[in-house]
Amino acid sequence: MVADYSHQGAVFSQAKDREFFGLFWEMGCGKTRTAIRLTEHHFMEGRISACMVITTKGLVRNWSDIELPAHTSVDHFYDVWPNRTVKQSPTGLYYWFVNVDALRTDPFVARFKVFMKLYPNFLAIIDESTIIKSPSAKRTKRAWKIGQLAKVRLIMTGLPTPKSPLDLYAQCKFLAPMALGFSDFNQFKLRHATIVMEMLGNGRSFPKIVSFKNLPELKAKLATFSSIVRKDECLDLPPIRQRIVPVPLTHEQQIHYDQLKEEMYTVIDRQEVDAKNVISMINKCLQLCSGQIKLPDGRYVEIPTNRLEVLEELIEECDGQTICWTAFVHNATAIGRHFGKDALLLPSGLSLDQRQDILQRFKQGEGRLLVANPASAGHGITLTNSSNMIHYSRSFNFEHRAQADARIHRIGQAEACLVTDLLDPHTLEKKVVNILKAKERLSDYMLDKNFLRDLLKEKEMADA
Repeated sequence: MVADYSHQGAVFSQAKDREFFGLFWEMGCGKTRTAIRLTEHHFMEGRISACMVITTKGLVRNWSDIELPAHTSVDHFYDVWPNRTVKQSPTGLYYWFVNVDALRTDPFVARFKVFMKLYPNFLAIIDESTIIKSPSAKRTKRAWKIGQLAKVRLIMTGLPTPKSPLDLYAQCKFLAPMALGFSDFNQFKLRHATIVMEMLGNGRSFPKIVSFKNLPELKAKLATFSSIVRKDECLDLPPIRQRIVPVPLTHEQQIHYDQLKEEMYTVIDRQEVDAKNVISMINKCLQLCSGQIKLPDGRYVEIPTNRLEVLEELIEECDGQTICWTAFVHNATAIGRHFGKDALLLPSGLSLDQRQDILQRFKQGEGRLLVANPASAGHGITLTNSSNMIHYSRSFNFEHRAQADARIHRIGQAEACLVTDLLDPHTLEKKVVNILKAKERLSDYMLDKNFLRDLLKEKEMADA
């Protein structure tokens, strides 16, 4: 086994005898390796005989097929959900890898009872712990119950507050009911958020968070049971450069875009602004800019775009393989059709085995282009065989953006990295990208009418 980086060794020493701990490490800093080392330490000390890892569907096989073989140093045995049985390990440490969506189901509950009988002393890990950030969700409540039963608990994520500091509550309650000083989420929210009632034009009102407060206090509590690590503080990685390649809208795109702008102005003028319809309107514009539009009957239609030709030019200029992120399904279909066998597509809905097969083929050099959606493929995977990444289209989601960019710029990358955004600078895409790069909370803008008007001003977009 290779030696630890200094931050990994230091945090291992800090956390190795704790009953619960949080690894809030920026993507690419090696938190999975450290989690495996901590698990094996507790096993060797006789505290546990099994480890249950709860994560996204896409990361289950990443743990079992890549991370565990690379970093384990003890005899082990594992099962992957949805295997029909929980087996007793003949020797060594037992791992059970579970898709977080399973927690809502009755079959999981039945199998978890069997797991508890066989392995009453177990360590529980939630990888990408923001998957349980909603306190009212059924899977969150079941995760809390699992945390209460586990002898040792770990949470891991590179982005613990994708929307707001309130996202921390559900994650930390898995570690301990009073980890942040409150057993009730509403009390926690009142302590750390300023809330006012916002009136809508239709006479309705809703509670709106206008600011956050007592954050030094929250940070101090986190510091007692967690570690925060940034890449630029602990790793000597090659540089990463980001650029924008302008791609003007086609005439047909421009006609549709102008129509959507008028619809957005109408909604703003009527004061019908809420988070749901703002996100919907912005995503319609982002879809249109990428070459597709959603009809009133729900069907998607491709419209002419200049992006495929520009993408092809960029691929021709690139040495080695390229990762292309698309936020919308029809973009991936169009790219796959255009590039044929040169493109490997990683759509959502694949089985775990199918997903791993495509990733393995790409890592072995097959295909010039891997086309994936950051919502379904942006977590956990390592793609350091490539140093070139292109955002063909994007959603208004900072977590997806940050996770996607971290796939190539992480431990194991030896080349300078280039991240390219394809967009028309005379549309709202430019300002969306600027906000995403600035790592600002999009929720701060959602209900700001002036912000929405500014999004639609082309002159400022081009100069921003």
